[in-house]
Amino acid sequence: MFILERTYDFSELVRHNVHTHSVFSNCAKPEMIPEEMVRAAQRAGLKTLVITDHSDPGDDIDTFAVYRELKKRMNAVQTPVRVLIGSELSAYGVGKYAEPEEVDRALDFASYSHVHYHLASWDQPADRSPRGYALHNLAVLTALFGTGRADHIAHPFSPTKMNFFNEEEKAATLSAISDAQLGDILEMGEKAQCSWEIHTPSFLRFPAFSRRFFNLGRELGVHFCLGTDAHSLASLDPTALAPRLAEIVR
Repeated sequence: MFILERTYDFSELVRHNVHTHSVFSNCAKPEMIPEEMVRAAQRAGLKTLVITDHSDPGDDIDTFAVYRELKKRMNAVQTPVRVLIGSELSAYGVGKYAEPEEVDRALDFASYSHVHYHLASWDQPADRSPRGYALHNLAVLTALFGTGRADHIAHPFSPTKMNFFNEEEKAATLSAISDAQLGDILEMGEKAQCSWEIHTPSFLRFPAFSRRFFNLGRELGVHFCLGTDAHSLASLDPTALAPRLAEIVR
């Protein structure tokens, strides 16, 4: 399910933030009250706001209950912003998912993480080299696209949570993915009607890969959405980032 028309114009992409966390995520600041998030989005001139609270294996969070509560609260909010209630779901291994499929399909937006390797519940590859993690990423995504569960991939390939690697090793997990492999997985996602996130923290931190990822995706005609992974109201507005993001992909 594509929620945005295909575009590669950053001035348009930054008007839709598809990766934000409310107080229903333990990592979010107390100010991230859903109603306040919508008001902040409206002040920023955003067209779309997607709330994607965490759903990790073994976290004891009732993802469907959170969805129903947020839908109820958003129904009482008057706003021109399109507000969708999703979740940052977990593909925590090859063919391993934290929620039943019926929960995924009930959400407005099933956004999937495949790179939370810092969690004890997350599968690790047998080969724990940068290349081993790169291949594991590809295997997890290949299995996920075969299920039809996902609407979106959150922070694709991002090594930021690989706290056991230094910065050079993190970058090496990205360079280990060849253009052919990257093109194949991007096309696989497109065929599964799954969009790819321009995750602004990772996009700015790893510009060499970001340039490859975006330009190859544009060449292949895939769908992108933009997300800031907002945990505070200040990080909810990505509009000022458009020039920096556009500069990276030139």
